Amino acid sequence: MGCDTSKTESKEENDIPEGDDDFTDYQIDSIKSTWPLLTRDRTNTGCSLFRLIFLTEPKIKTLFLKKREMHDEDILKSDDFREHIDKFMQTLEHVVDTLETNRKETEQTLLILGAKHAMIDGFKDEYFRVYSNCMLDTWESVIGEEFITEVKESWEFLCLYMTRFMREGYIMYQQENHEADCDNEAII
Repeated sequence: MGCDTSKTESKEENDIPEGDDDFTDYQIDSIKSTWPLLTRDRTNTGCSLFRLIFLTEPKIKTLFLKKREMHDEDILKSDDFREHIDKFMQTLEHVVDTLETNRKETEQTLLILGAKHAMIDGFKDEYFRVYSNCMLDTWESVIGEEFITEVKESWEFLCLYMTRFMREGYIMYQQENHEADCDNEAII
C-alpha cells in the first residue's frame, strides 16, 4: 500500500527552537498582568477570537458545524460552542498560571491538546498558526492601549511556545497512527 515511514514534520520559520523557550521575567509579567484584561468577559473575548478565526480561515468553521447551514453567530451562540470557548480559555489560563511554576506539566497539556486536535477530522496542523495570529489580533483589540510592543512580543512568544508543543503533539499522534495503519496493512 506504500506506507511512507519518513517524518512528516514541518518546521515553520517562526517556531521556537528546542531549548530556546525560556520566558524572561518581563515576558511572564507582561502576560500575567494583561491576562485579567482578557478575562474580564472571557466568553466575549473567546467569541471575538473565534469569530476572527472563522473569518480568517472559513475551513475551521466547518469543523464546528453540526448543520452546514449555520451562520457564524449561530455557532458562537450554541451551548456546545460556548463550552468549547470556556475550555479554550481555561486551558490558556492554565498555561499562563504555570509559566513559571510547572512548565513540564504545561508542555504535557499542550502535547495532549495537539494530539486531540489530530483526532479531529479535517484539522490541519497549520491551523495552529491561524489560532495564534488571530489570538494576537484579538488580544490587541481587547487589551487596547496597554498592548504595547513589549506586551505584544511577550504574547507572540507565548503563542509560538504553545504552537510548538501543540504541533509536536499533533505530529506525534499522526505518526503513531500512520505507523499503526502500516502495521495493519502488513497484517492484511
